[in-house]
Amino acid sequence: MDDITARYKMGYPETPVNLPDNQQQAEYGSDAIADLISSLGFEHVFLVPGSSFRGLHDSLVNHLRNRTPEMILCPTESIAVSMAHGYSKATGKPSLCIIHDLVGLMLGTMSVYNAACDHVPVVILGGSGPLNPDDRRYIDWAHTASTQCDLVKPMVKWTAEPPTLQSTLDQLAKAHKIAASAPTGPVYVSIDQGAQECAMPANLIIPDVDLPRYQPAPPTAANPDALAQAADMLLSAKMPLIIGGRFGRNSETTAPLAKLLELTGAAYVDDRSIVCIPTGHAQNLSGDDNIRDEADVVLAVDCIDPTNALLAYSGHERGRDGQAIIEMSMNNIAHNSWTNFASMPAATALQIDCDPLFGIGQLADVISQRLAAAPGLSDSAATRISAISARHDTLRARQNEDWKVNADQAPITGARMVFELYQAVKDKPWILPVRNHRSFPEGVWQFNGSGEYYGSDGGGGVGYGPGASIGAALALKKDKKICASIMGDGDYLMSSSAVWTAVHYQIPLLMVINNNNSWGNDEHHQIKVARARNRPIENAWIGQRMIDPDIDYAATARGFGAWAEGPISDPNALAEVFRQAITQVEDGKVAVVDVRTSLATEI
Repeated sequence: MDDITARYKMGYPETPVNLPDNQQQAEYGSDAIADLISSLGFEHVFLVPGSSFRGLHDSLVNHLRNRTPEMILCPTESIAVSMAHGYSKATGKPSLCIIHDLVGLMLGTMSVYNAACDHVPVVILGGSGPLNPDDRRYIDWAHTASTQCDLVKPMVKWTAEPPTLQSTLDQLAKAHKIAASAPTGPVYVSIDQGAQECAMPANLIIPDVDLPRYQPAPPTAANPDALAQAADMLLSAKMPLIIGGRFGRNSETTAPLAKLLELTGAAYVDDRSIVCIPTGHAQNLSGDDNIRDEADVVLAVDCIDPTNALLAYSGHERGRDGQAIIEMSMNNIAHNSWTNFASMPAATALQIDCDPLFGIGQLADVISQRLAAAPGLSDSAATRISAISARHDTLRARQNEDWKVNADQAPITGARMVFELYQAVKDKPWILPVRNHRSFPEGVWQFNGSGEYYGSDGGGGVGYGPGASIGAALALKKDKKICASIMGDGDYLMSSSAVWTAVHYQIPLLMVINNNNSWGNDEHHQIKVARARNRPIENAWIGQRMIDPDIDYAATARGFGAWAEGPISDPNALAEVFRQAITQVEDGKVAVVDVRTSLATEI
């Protein structure tokens, strides 16, 4: 172990030694599995070691030489899946993780649920078996199930438990195709120890993954009649509104969406936890409290939950009077009845099931043709744009004054923290993989468009932030992007050991901890319940506050090898601390800053 540590400190990567110079031919079943994984294009694999995939582990190291994919060792299975989740959102491609049988899969299940709700293509491989009882050790009986996939079957897009090596290869190629096909989502394949550890059989057929049969389908187009109807509705509306959803993770979204906005003269707002067009776009009214009520036609594009996107859970579940909703997404195709996630029926007047990015391009073309044929239709759009632009300017001016209220208080406001962090990165090539939600001030962080913020955890599972941030930062390492994430103290606490992985693999990243010493969301709920029951709100903190002792997050981060500062309680100290932290990240290091913040505005 001393030799290994010494080599690592000298700057050597995790490269196997004492292997022949020539590339080995596959000798075992797991060698063939590893070759297929490599041919599918996975550059990294996120894993926690487990005896149930010891054969595949050996093949990744001693057959593929820990390259394509390179192993990324994670402290827990939940972190491994979260890292794959964040990596996939940053690359726009399927990612790969491997987790141990039953116990590992159970620990990672919450993160699998997050990825499923977020429609992220994570290919999850789980060691299993041996299926043959004669080959089982004691621990294999404890960790073997007849249907291991049942643990995640309700939440993933597809599962397989292939019994042979040939079927394992076939199902793995299929799993990749299904994960990558829209609507994307996680898949799970268990790989039997017997198939991994058997000698290479004769006449084994290795899937050629470049063949069309293994490629995802092209984007699904919208129905032409539905597009015509949507165009009529938008062009005849008095106040059309477009809401952009999860496709804002794709950097290609901004241009066609902005074109559609300008053609229709529609107002625009982002769905929760996403950014699709620039903060400064004249029709962007994100943060406007009234525009959803004023709109007579709403186009919700790739919104996770259109009812929530319209803020309609509080009294408008069946629709606002005089408001027509057009939903363009693939949500209905991805529907899963096991969970009630996003299952509230929206008051939709027109449903268009298609690839949302492809669909808005089609819709813009239809509207362009209408405007060319009837130039007078452009006049009302131009008049609206002028009014919306003035409203946008007023809104942004107010937002950039609102954050200054209590800006010098301690504990520090979330708005001051966000402002100072943006000032530290704004002139650099930055990406925001994770951010706080309730306390994130609209209009303060100037987004240039889509692909700069990757959205929330998906399913509300706390502990997503550290792993997802690291996965995204790994994906962007070659691009020299500065990844700066903001996460709650509870989110960080649940997965803080992920910092070790970032430090070990030299993944540059800044994690800012929005530390209000509380399970803030639930403390607000206790306040709400107490008020409804006419009980003292002064007791809402009990069972919520992480105090006495306060956790020294900076000390724990330093223990994992990161540069860390905090807790920072003086708002005037933030600028210098963030400057130092960014310098660390630019030097290839991991930085963690603990900011002592006040509770966000009450829900």
